[in-house]
Amino acid sequence: MLMSGDYRSDVLANNKGFTLLELTIVISITILFIYFTPVFPRIFDRQKLYFTASVMAEDIRLAQQLNINQDAVYTIIFDCQNDRYFIQRNVYTHKKTDLPGGIDLVTTNFDFDNNTGNGCDNKLRFNTEGEPFRINGFLYGGHVTLRNQNGEFLYVIVASVTGRVRVDKQPPL
Repeated sequence: MLMSGDYRSDVLANNKGFTLLELTIVISITILFIYFTPVFPRIFDRQKLYFTASVMAEDIRLAQQLNINQDAVYTIIFDCQNDRYFIQRNVYTHKKTDLPGGIDLVTTNFDFDNNTGNGCDNKLRFNTEGEPFRINGFLYGGHVTLRNQNGEFLYVIVASVTGRVRVDKQPPL
């Protein structure tokens, strides 16, 4: 025969199951994880797009400052087919940046040579005052369009007169 003290210690020693509360918590966490799992890749793609646009805006500002401080000619050339851009001084590449996978350099409207017959030449150049200009001397800004795998767009915009560089979700007017 078992005594009451032995029975109690025997029951506590053989406690190998889960309580209803533990089971409910585990199932709830599993359901939440399954529900939010498809959202994570979209969030990462959106952050990658914002990061890429921010780095590009900083590189444009870098070229602008190099033109101001060194009284030199730095040009940014956007290669839309290969999703990359270059900062060049004369014919020498100062910096080359490849966009991360899943981010497309869709288009630019920079036309340095101001020749509408050959389309946009995707070149951005600043004068020694930091203003974007064309070969004929007119101050003219523009924008770069970036897209991620989910079809979300961001625009890196260079203002015409001031040369202010910003990132926006809306295309410029």
